[in-house]
Order: sequence, then structure tokens, then C-alpha cells
Amino acid sequence: MISFRLLRIPVTVRPSFLLIAALLGLSAARVSLVFAWIAVVFVSILLHEMGHALTARAFGSEVEIELNAIGGLTSWTVPEEEFGPGRRAVVAAAGSGVGVVFGGLVWLFASLTGPYFGLAGFVVTNLIYVNLFWGLLNWLPIRPLDGGHLFSSLLEKIAPRRGETIANIVFMITAAAGLTAALYFGLTFVALLAGWLLFGELTRGRPRRPQVPIPPMSFDRPPPDPEPEEVDG
Repeated sequence: MISFRLLRIPVTVRPSFLLIAALLGLSAARVSLVFAWIAVVFVSILLHEMGHALTARAFGSEVEIELNAIGGLTSWTVPEEEFGPGRRAVVAAAGSGVGVVFGGLVWLFASLTGPYFGLAGFVVTNLIYVNLFWGLLNWLPIRPLDGGHLFSSLLEKIAPRRGETIANIVFMITAAAGLTAALYFGLTFVALLAGWLLFGELTRGRPRRPQVPIPPMSFDRPPPDPEPEEVDG
């Protein structure tokens, strides 16, 4: 596990993050490109999470970042109910917003100074792809993506009583659509992720079987030993 601070924000990188990034990059032709892909994913997701973290910190919260098998996670100390739906929406949108801006800047830089080939071309192309494509994809209304948080915050604002019910229906439909699209295009990893999200939606809110309490056990005290009889003799 790797830990460091960036702009005074604690960052933890778990081995599972590097493992999944390497598995996603196994289609590269050379080992050097796999390491380059890991670096691209690391920089892109870290920038994404920094967008969340810096925005939440601007609202007065302490923050920390963790990069793990499912990507990145930004935690803050202020409870979500104290943020309000407007601030939560801004925090959710900030991650992909930073990524899209960064990807656009890389594309503009490459257009003015390129073209690039070889390793440099691989890095530039994937920095643009990951930050623009993944950033826009992350705004889709799918739980637990940023778009899911944005959609939930919007519903909390305009339909506070029925928001959760509407969100559950929409998230189930979008997860099923994502699974269908991933299977159609042959995206195995995305299909596994979408299937996991759909399973979570299908089982969300399902009542658990109540546990039968175990009755307390008690033991009666054994009867006292009989006193020996006195025999005259």
C-alpha cells in the first residue's frame, strides 16, 4: 500500500488498483506500454478524485482519497445531509469536470505540437481517451457513478418524497442497459462491472430474513449433598 499527500490531501493507493489497471492494459503490445497504461490510469483517476476532494474541502470538509480495485473513492468528514443536495451535486460533478478539462487541454496541446508516435503517442492518445470518454461516461445516471449522485441530488431537490423510488427504477434500467451494451460490444470487464451493479440494484432494499433470537440458557443449581447420618455405636 502506497500513501502520500498531494496538496495536503492524504492519498492511499492499494495494490488492487495497480492490479486492475494492469489487467485492463494487457492488450498492449509491449510490456513498456502496460506500465505506461498504468501511469495514464493512475494520473487520470487521481486527477478525477482531486476534483472531488478539492471541491469538498472548499465547502469546509476534511478529505482523503483512496485508489482501489473499483477506481477511486473520496471521503469527507461532513455528513452528506449537512451538505445539501446542491453542494453534493457540485462535489459529484467536479471529478469528471476536472478530467474532461484536462483531457481537452491534452488534446489541444497535442494538436498544436504533434503528431506524436510510439510511446509518447500511446500516452497522449490514452490521456485524451481516458479523461474525456471515461469522464463523460461517469456522468451517466448509474449508481454509484458520479451521474448517479447527480441524479439523486436532483430528485431530492425536485421530488423529495418520491425521489428514492424514482432513482431505484432509473438506476435499475441504466444498469441493465449498460450490461446489454457491454455484452453487445464484447467489453468483458465492463460487462462484469455492469452485471455487478445490476445485481446490487436488484437486491437493494430486499428485506433480510430475520434472525431468530437464541433463548438464554440457564442451569439449575445441583441439589446439595445429603448430610451423613450419625450412627450410635
